Amino acid sequence: MLLIMTRMGTRRNPEYKELNFDTAIRNPERLKSVLEVLNEYEGYILNDNVILDILYDIYSQEVVKSDSLDLNSLKTEEAIKAKIIEINKTRNRDGHFPKGYQSRFWTYMRTLSEFGFVYTQYNEKLIIGDVAKKLLKNVIDPQEAFGIQTMKYNWKSPYRNVSNDFNYFKFIIKVLRKLSAKNKKLSYNQFILSLFSREDDSDKFIELIENNVFPTTNSVYTYLKENYGKQNQENTVINDYPDTVLRMLRITGFVNIVNDGILLIEINKDTEKFVDYFMDKTYVVSEEEKLNPKDYFDKISYLTEDEMKVVYANRKSNVDVYDYNFVLKKVIMDYKLNQEKTLELINNIGVKGKNKEFKYIDDPLQFEFFISILLYLVYGDSFSIKPNYKTDSYGIPISHAPGNCGDIEVVGKGKYWLIEVTLIRNKAQQLNYETSNLFRHISDTPWDEKYMSLIAPVIHEDTHRFFNALIIDYIQDHSDNSFSAKCYKKEEFNKICVEKNIFEDMKQYTKDYEKNIFDILKNLM
Repeated sequence: MLLIMTRMGTRRNPEYKELNFDTAIRNPERLKSVLEVLNEYEGYILNDNVILDILYDIYSQEVVKSDSLDLNSLKTEEAIKAKIIEINKTRNRDGHFPKGYQSRFWTYMRTLSEFGFVYTQYNEKLIIGDVAKKLLKNVIDPQEAFGIQTMKYNWKSPYRNVSNDFNYFKFIIKVLRKLSAKNKKLSYNQFILSLFSREDDSDKFIELIENNVFPTTNSVYTYLKENYGKQNQENTVINDYPDTVLRMLRITGFVNIVNDGILLIEINKDTEKFVDYFMDKTYVVSEEEKLNPKDYFDKISYLTEDEMKVVYANRKSNVDVYDYNFVLKKVIMDYKLNQEKTLELINNIGVKGKNKEFKYIDDPLQFEFFISILLYLVYGDSFSIKPNYKTDSYGIPISHAPGNCGDIEVVGKGKYWLIEVTLIRNKAQQLNYETSNLFRHISDTPWDEKYMSLIAPVIHEDTHRFFNALIIDYIQDHSDNSFSAKCYKKEEFNKICVEKNIFEDMKQYTKDYEKNIFDILKNLM
């Protein structure tokens, strides 16, 4: 076996391989939460102690969960760290990181490094890239960040010892556009085949799928073994690896995923002008940059002024394009939804094997999506329901709302209702991310009556107390008797919403709480 030397050590001679991304964090949007943890360690040397500290934060903040790590039974930081070391001690060396928990750390860093968000090398300084910093500061959102970085991506890089040497994402966009010109879509089975492409030749690939029929995933696997040599296990080849790439492709906003009996992929025409700019722009990765992690990072980690102009122009072109109620109504009709079905979808979030038609929507985003649908079904006849998540051209969510705004806005009859929807169960994260920012946002709205809600499966007692304190603080600062707010557990919200009693409930709760506080203060005087 021929070996080559690189800055990262000795490598085997590269081969053609299937494209895949690490399955440790399947949904790319969750990588922003990992970046938020890493941001606290920028400039630190990634030695064993720092890596262990980062893993502790990732697990203790429940950014990533491990079935082998029961936080409820581990009461101290030392106990959690000891468990992290124990459960990862048999992990093999991965890339340039040693055997053990260091190797586990790399599984969370690989995709972020490959797309130029961070520079993470063992025993070297952690660097957060320009694109990642803009994402963390909410200058750009996840869809924009991943959309841009996929356009700079090169299959062959310091992180992939492969012979496939081109930008897969530009390749698949060309395929989808040419199929669209023929009024065709790409099936999931055909998509699997695209991940084995050895050259940037969309015409050759289209000829392949037009001259061969792949009715089942098993037929795809058989074809791959016969034409591409020995393969991994069937489930890995036809499910695990394609799933990670399709999720990455979806968050870019470049495609729609249509479930019409079979899963089909098509170009998303809403983002075509955005895509056009990057398709026409050539990002050349030199042979040295394909071998040197720092050179590669320096090449693709920055966002230019021209690229930001394209981002802003794309946002402007999409402002007020949608009648939000119309879009929600279309989704309801397409998927034959009603109140009962929607409540079932909400209750099934996170349950394995459920909500299959919405598989490629991350669980937290599903929660926002289904709550928005429920609100339309109950209040859509007299209110405008405006979810702030980003959608494809069918109204299906792609990524969360951009920063500095609430998840859902409901407007009508002189009322403005701001809603934050979260699946976060971690107490610290609820307090940090889901409370005070809401009050800052609503203070800028000019409506006669203002309402605000936080909806979650679990409301921690500290979150509840802090939220209530902010209600009093807001009323005192604004002398605003038209303001009402309340935290809701998921089940309580669903019940009161369906009963169409939500505004009265928030009013009564705020009135009673305010009176109770002033009665207590009066008795203390």
